[in-house]
Amino acid sequence: MVARNYATVNPRLPSTSKPNLARLNDRVERRRPKPKIQPRPPEYYQNLIDQHNETTVKPNYADTTKDNLQDIIDKFSRFCAHLPKGPPWRSIIRNCSKGTSIAFVIHICEVDRVKKRSTVHQYYLRLKMLFNRENGRHMNTNDAKEVLAYIYGPLTRDYDLDITVKEKPVLGVDDLLLLLNHHWARDTSTFPTERHRVQFALILLLLFATGCRPAELVDAKKKKRRWPGLEDDETGDGDVDDNSFEDAEVGADADFGFDDHDSAVADLGSENDGNGSDDDVAMSDIETELRQFDALCYEDVRLLVVRNPVAGERDLLAMEVKLAHHKGAKRRPKPTIFFFTEVDDPIFCPITHLVSLAIADEAFEAPSLTTAERVFEHKVWGPVVSTPLSWKQEILKTPIFRQDKKPADSVATSPTLALTYSQFRDCLNRLGLAAGFLEKLTSYCFRRGTANVVDSKATDAVRDQVMRHNPNSAVYNGAYINERVPFDVLSAVLERPSADGILRMLTHMSLMRDPRAPIHVPDDVLAALPPDPHIVDLEQQRVQLKAGAYRIQGTEVEAEVRRLTAEISVARTRRRNIISEEYRADYFRRRPIEDIERQNSGQQEEEYIEPVVEHQISERAQLAELICTHVAGITAQDIVARRIHSAGLMVALCRRREVPRRYRLR
Repeated sequence: MVARNYATVNPRLPSTSKPNLARLNDRVERRRPKPKIQPRPPEYYQNLIDQHNETTVKPNYADTTKDNLQDIIDKFSRFCAHLPKGPPWRSIIRNCSKGTSIAFVIHICEVDRVKKRSTVHQYYLRLKMLFNRENGRHMNTNDAKEVLAYIYGPLTRDYDLDITVKEKPVLGVDDLLLLLNHHWARDTSTFPTERHRVQFALILLLLFATGCRPAELVDAKKKKRRWPGLEDDETGDGDVDDNSFEDAEVGADADFGFDDHDSAVADLGSENDGNGSDDDVAMSDIETELRQFDALCYEDVRLLVVRNPVAGERDLLAMEVKLAHHKGAKRRPKPTIFFFTEVDDPIFCPITHLVSLAIADEAFEAPSLTTAERVFEHKVWGPVVSTPLSWKQEILKTPIFRQDKKPADSVATSPTLALTYSQFRDCLNRLGLAAGFLEKLTSYCFRRGTANVVDSKATDAVRDQVMRHNPNSAVYNGAYINERVPFDVLSAVLERPSADGILRMLTHMSLMRDPRAPIHVPDDVLAALPPDPHIVDLEQQRVQLKAGAYRIQGTEVEAEVRRLTAEISVARTRRRNIISEEYRADYFRRRPIEDIERQNSGQQEEEYIEPVVEHQISERAQLAELICTHVAGITAQDIVARRIHSAGLMVALCRRREVPRRYRLR
């Protein structure tokens, strides 16, 4: 590297303004050692020993684990109600035998109408966890083995349980490009604000670039609820996430993020393996303000301008993303930091998207960083390697991905509320349908894709670090490895060149993609289907209760009528979703056969014309034209100019809002 000549200047000391001095004093005070506690009398410690020798310490589970425990308590309580004299569930679980467990799983198959064997297995694992919690010991190993043998043998045969395994699609970079192109250029759905569109694209990039779960980026906590079966227990202050099968995905609910499913054994790991020294105080621990969300906040991201190792070349932007709120973080914290550099193609560049959101949020502490040009063209001054572009203090704990609020006369992005998992999941499912994918698009499609790419190019240790798996846990081989073998075995055994290009296309989920696939069921198809007898029966019960009356408020039948109305609504929604899924699946089964018959009968191929999408907002039209067009053979200066132009359009787009189609003038 060629040495640079610098003018001799006096070193700049930190500012001595009152806010800076107050912040410095606050940091110094927080490093002050805690006062020592006076020794207790000997009787105090003897009482503690006697007290804890006679009681069982029950951990304070995470909210998702509490939900799972409360669910199994409700099911087990209904089972106990069918026993002679209807004993309380605690008296039964504390003496739960092999026969009780078998009777319980039979009750689940009959009353809850369970269809899959894996679901019964999960309920039994939760029953074992409840037994462990109430008794302070594990269920008898021989009894547990016999119950599992019964589930996998007579129970599966007698109740015709489904033993098929749900397919786990893997997303590739070509699939990601299709999704991003559709999101920017062809998506006709309307977001509450256009900032939501920009942040959604950044979430997709981070999911694929880090392999993280959605709960590490958005707010995945459920609303506060009560746990009647757990509230009378004395618990500690720390949350414990019970997941011995750390990443096994069972059913559609496995995509949530924190708890895929719960095991019967609670592994209580120590949260502090050090000596408690105050020398390792993290910067985030010094601030007095507490974080409201576990979603990705500005304090988790560091943006840097790094000196280019090539002399005379432009300095580069780099980004550090710290993901600390992974599954089981409160029990065994294992933060992971990912590094990002500039990507030539703006559609794949997370830094471009983040800079756009930061400028729109006015997040930079330097007042002059208000445009994309000033951010991307900043140079490193002085005898340093990098210059951090720091955030404002008041925005450090603000989530980057935020939901939209509805004031009295408009819709705007909330300044503090994090984007919820359900909002992100709905957008992701809608994008997968609109793009024409056969399989349901979930966040775990991205995670599996990342795991398979890292596994093929890095060591097992790096793969486990990226995926936040325990070393040598074999979780990847059990839950994430691509079911489609990414190797041309036939070519290898025949000793001929392999067809890598075709093989790459065959192993990813866009193989069966069809952009012509219907999203909605036509009205004539819905009208031709016979009514659901269950819904008809519920509606007749409601009509009989109302007896021709329109208003039911204050009457004796009000509660029952409202219960029936809610049940009818749930049944209709479930039936509508099933019809949509089956109609779409029928299209993917029927369309190839029709094409084969037309071709063999001598008909001409139908030309597919991509629908023309007219964007209401001019900035989105310009941005789609810019980033969705692949440009090759351009200079480094043109690449930077293209990136700056893209970021500027994203900043302008964040401040716009598209009018929903139902409100547009025709």
